Amino acid sequence: MKPLRIVLGLMSLLVLLAATTAHAHDMWLEKKGDKAWLLYGHPDNTDPYPLSRIVRLAGITANQWSVELDPVEHKGEAFAWLDDEFAMLSVDFDNKYWYNTEEDGWRNFLEPREVCGTVIDEGRSWKLSKRILFWQPFMAKPIGQRAEIVPLKDPTKLKQGDTLPVMLYYEGKPMPAEGARVSITSDSTVEHPEMAGLEAGKPFNVKIGPAGPQIIIGKYEHRLDETRRVWFAFSLTFTTS
Repeated sequence: MKPLRIVLGLMSLLVLLAATTAHAHDMWLEKKGDKAWLLYGHPDNTDPYPLSRIVRLAGITANQWSVELDPVEHKGEAFAWLDDEFAMLSVDFDNKYWYNTEEDGWRNFLEPREVCGTVIDEGRSWKLSKRILFWQPFMAKPIGQRAEIVPLKDPTKLKQGDTLPVMLYYEGKPMPAEGARVSITSDSTVEHPEMAGLEAGKPFNVKIGPAGPQIIIGKYEHRLDETRRVWFAFSLTFTTS
């Protein structure tokens, strides 16, 4: 019986780790030819996701005109055809409802429900992302996502080791420092970049990685009460030369 208990314990641990990893996944947009791909996971290690969780995928023109894009499922991921000229892409993704209990760890459901056990945390999870295709001055201000990273100057012109000042916004206003974090580097080769806290109302300087794709990751936990949360994971991507 002892070997069986060990096996069952290891299986439970793997389920817990898988659930926690899924909850911590990031999301970003990549342009490949005439397609915009939505990727979920971590650089060089992406996972499939339900197409139904894409709430809104849009292209934004240089005149700040937002155009709805239709996602197409392809082998567990999604892309949208880019049939116009866009300066920026954006996406909102519903990561549904999560429970963290003492007995079962993290579990994900389509909506709130009754669960057995002692709830440590619970709440809705949202993932949002923006991609700069070519810089326009309007990008130095929020575009209307509920949580977003705003670069205060053109990041595409920066070189490795330069710093990019960014502001984090929540519902159009500077994000509260409590519960908010941002990656200290935009180096896309770093799978789990170090995260730092904010100073309320002040820009944060992000160090630019080697030339090529860059990603800045933000997190925000909006507390509703002792156990209920709304989690936001959001990113800004661009390319340097």
